[in-house]
Amino acid sequence: MLLRRLAVLSVLALAPPAYALEVQSCDDAHAGIGELVQPVSANQRTFADERVLIYAIDMVEPVCCAGGVAVVMPDAEDAVGGNKCFAVIGVASVQVSKATAQQDADKTLRISIPTRVFNGAEEAVDGDPIKLRIELEGSALTLE
Repeated sequence: MLLRRLAVLSVLALAPPAYALEVQSCDDAHAGIGELVQPVSANQRTFADERVLIYAIDMVEPVCCAGGVAVVMPDAEDAVGGNKCFAVIGVASVQVSKATAQQDADKTLRISIPTRVFNGAEEAVDGDPIKLRIELEGSALTLE
């Protein structure tokens, strides 16, 4: 019994850490121009008549989950037309070029972005997509 517990604990100790996805401001996530995946032209998409821009980002560390997206959209509260930037980080990488979007009747934009995650063998495999819900009227972004 003790041997079995030790085996389980050793497997858990070697497993990559699990990171929960969360929405943060780009400032809070320290996601700036330097974190954009190159070439930027191949790793970005626009939606909603080019009002929403999504960029693939790589925070470098931790390797297991430094990938994600930066989402730039108009700031509805800014009288001079500024933007808000949100970041969602926590996967190995994203495939922004394969993102799909749909706009609901209430003008809510839903975007699904394929991801890659590291499995226990340190290999990147397909992961669950990042699912974004964007309300342009209120400049809000949430995860679904």
